[in-house]
Amino acid sequence: MPYYRITLTPLGPIGTPLVSGTLWGHVAWGIRYGEGEEALTQWLAEQEESPWLLSSFMPCGFLPKPLLKPVVRTRESADLTVMRKEKRARKKQYISESLFLRIRSNMSETVIDQALSEGALDEEDTEPLFLEKTRAHNRIDRLAGRTPQSGGLYFDELHFFKEGKALQGFAYTREPCVDRLESLLNLVGENGFGCNASTGCGQYRCSVTEEKKLFQYTGNRMMSLSHGVRTKNMLHVRYRQHVHFGKTGGHYATGSFSPFKYPLLMMCPAATFTPSDDGPFGELLHGVHHDPALASIVHYALHLPLAFSEVEV
Repeated sequence: MPYYRITLTPLGPIGTPLVSGTLWGHVAWGIRYGEGEEALTQWLAEQEESPWLLSSFMPCGFLPKPLLKPVVRTRESADLTVMRKEKRARKKQYISESLFLRIRSNMSETVIDQALSEGALDEEDTEPLFLEKTRAHNRIDRLAGRTPQSGGLYFDELHFFKEGKALQGFAYTREPCVDRLESLLNLVGENGFGCNASTGCGQYRCSVTEEKKLFQYTGNRMMSLSHGVRTKNMLHVRYRQHVHFGKTGGHYATGSFSPFKYPLLMMCPAATFTPSDDGPFGELLHGVHHDPALASIVHYALHLPLAFSEVEV
């Protein structure tokens, strides 16, 4: 049961966040166009019993800062420098892998904040990982052949990653498939991930290697690295909400079909929970599109979990 580390280097701007469900959908279309319709049908059937688990992407060398039981904060000093450093530590979205591995057997909010405020913040400043730029568009009135006088202007955001900056994600499959996974992900990168792929957005290259150290641990809690939903085998969950406005891809994104799926309420990465069994956690969601002709469409809302031990403070 191998785990994989995916190292992804953007080759240009990316218009769609690299979240687990969207990436899983792109992989599915990569199988359809790279291996054929029968291969996709077989792969989708396998996902119900032994799914591929994918994480959302994060800065290389970092993991989401886990959501832990909040503690009552007391202040013995009013030193502004200390207060600012503590505030900065609490606002961090990521912690380094080395810090996570060092404290994973004795995890608490106090331990993390203390480690960050005592110098782990200086290991590398991960924000901003990318620069956001707003791009203006104006629609064309097809009857008049020109832009309208009002109401035609709209905007979207592009993420320009710093040169040389790479992202990382993780994956799990029941059977070894490092070459297939890398080939599919690079096929997605060649054709463009997410929106505006036809204008050069979403292109990247990636490499996949087996990951052994990070997932070789059993604790009393787990942290999700994915955007997913809660299921009954996830107890005492702490999470932040994310509303996912998904769209269809491939040849379903063109022609007579509406590209828009139903909005989905999900949990962000860094959600923590107590497992009641061995998983999987989360599920593949069915009935996510209003068109009966697209009833077979599913949305990936599973979790790739990372174990740790949370202690009472």
